[in-house]
Amino acid sequence: MEAPTSRTPPLDPSKCNSTVETMRCSRCAMSAETVSHNGRDVSADDARAGGMVKFGHNLYYCDRCAKIVGYQ
Repeated sequence: MEAPTSRTPPLDPSKCNSTVETMRCSRCAMSAETVSHNGRDVSADDARAGGMVKFGHNLYYCDRCAKIVGYQ
């Protein structure tokens, strides 16, 4: 008896639209990178995972500067 096998369908490249976004601290210019999927903006959770705090549209502080200015 053969073991059941599961086949994963191949990914359609037209549906995968990931880009690398660079986040730069507005105070000290430290940068971090994160992956953005399907053309959406970097979320606050994505920024947090990269050690950044999002405080506006495309505006970030690194964790260190966020503490200094009172965002944490």
